[in-house]
This record gives sequence, structure tokens and C-alpha cells, in this order.
Amino acid sequence: MTVRFSAASPIINWDESAKPFGEKLHQAVEYLKFRARNFNALAAYETVEKFVAEQQKYLLFRQFFPDEWNRSQTSLFKAGTYENYTERTNEFFELVNEHLFPVLGGWYQEPEADFDNFNIYSLNVDFCCDEPEPEYLQVSYVAASLLFSQADEIWDYFEENYEVNRKDFPEINRYCFDKIWNLEKTGRLGLYLNIFEVVDHSTGTPWLDNTNCQYSENYSWDEKTVRFLTESYRQAREMLKKTELLDELIEANPKEILGEMISFWNTGKIFDE
Repeated sequence: MTVRFSAASPIINWDESAKPFGEKLHQAVEYLKFRARNFNALAAYETVEKFVAEQQKYLLFRQFFPDEWNRSQTSLFKAGTYENYTERTNEFFELVNEHLFPVLGGWYQEPEADFDNFNIYSLNVDFCCDEPEPEYLQVSYVAASLLFSQADEIWDYFEENYEVNRKDFPEINRYCFDKIWNLEKTGRLGLYLNIFEVVDHSTGTPWLDNTNCQYSENYSWDEKTVRFLTESYRQAREMLKKTELLDELIEANPKEILGEMISFWNTGKIFDE
């Protein structure tokens, strides 16, 4: 099909920041008509599809950041840093990244990145692509990894860095106490269960359960998805803060805490119960 261009192209005023949204939307629709009228069927379809997707992001912008939308001076037409999207959509991505959940960076560092069906970047350690050395991990993560793997090199790490001797601890069962995942997450037991779930990638939040080399789910821009990713990111951050609390306990008393973790893994109880 031949591409035809009309001489009656609408004139776009790119300095439209002072106009109300309704007028801007009308202007965008007129421009869309021109674009669709002067391209072949496939190009016209892609133009309409892109326009609808852009409007959906504008609606989310207005819903989640109404004050920022009202103050915004960015263009609804000009391409922004991420060149497949307008300046206004780029501003929306930046606000989501700052206030709701991380979406920039990770997979999406190039100007031509496609955000319409996006993946999230895991906050967890990813063992499917690499085997990080213990010294580069949080000590709570290393301790929990010891229980899952019973690896000699992790025992060596604790003996060299925390002056503990594996002979002072009971043998670690190959598998944890069968009802351990059903126990209430309170006190120190709650911290132990928390790190077990983080290492096991079984937290229930995609930010900690997904792996970066084998991501399995694409996300789109709709209210339900934005709210889900925002809440699950909050939960993931809380779980990671708890691992930091456990780091402090281990640093203060490595022999006691490591012994409790082994006892809890083996029996579902700790020494003083």
C-alpha cells in the first residue's frame, strides 16, 4: 500500500504547557487523525495503539500524582529521554520510580527501552546466574544459606570471620522441620523465618521471588498492576529491613544466633524453649 502525505497537516504548537488537558487531548486527537490518514494500515494501527497506551499512562499519572500533573510543564507530544515516550510519560516513569517502585534502570537503561510490557528487577540474590562469595553477602543471608546447603565453604567463612567452630553446633538436617513454614512470625523466630523465605525465594512478593536471568512475568500499565507492584515492593522492603536486624544480632553474638538458627531449622524450636 502506497504511503500518502496530506498537505493539510495540522499545526502543532509545541509550547502547550499553559493549555488545559482537554484542549491538549483534542489537539492530540486531531494530530492522530492526520497520522492515521496519511499512513498505511499497519502504520495507522500502530499509531492508534501507541496513542491509546500513552493516554492510559496519562490517566495513571493524574490518578497517582494529581498535584504533580497539575504543576507539570512537560510536553504531551515531544519525545523525552526514553525516546519512545513523550516528556510527560517520562515524567510519570520518574515519579513511579521515586515514589512507588523501581522501574528505571536494571533492564531499562537505554533510551530506546520499551516499557509497555515491562519486567521488574529482583531485589534478591540471584543464584541461577552466579554464585556470589559469602563476603559479598549480608551475614544473615550467609547463615541461612548454610542451613539450606550445609556447604563446607560457608562453615569455613564463619570459622575464619566469626571465630566459631562447627564442632560446637549440632549437625544441620538436610531438610528443615516440616511445619516450620506454618509457625507464627514473632520475635527472633520471625526474623529467622523471614531470612529463610528470602533465601528460598518463597516470600510471596515478586520483588524477592523472581530471578533476573529467568524472569517469568510481564507487567502492563493499569491501576491494578501499579497498586500491586507498589504494595508488594513495600512488603519486600520491610522483609529486607528485617534481614538487617538479623545481621546486627549475628554480629553481636554469632555463636548464639547461629546455634538458634540451626536448632530452629532442625526442630522448629530454639534452645531456651
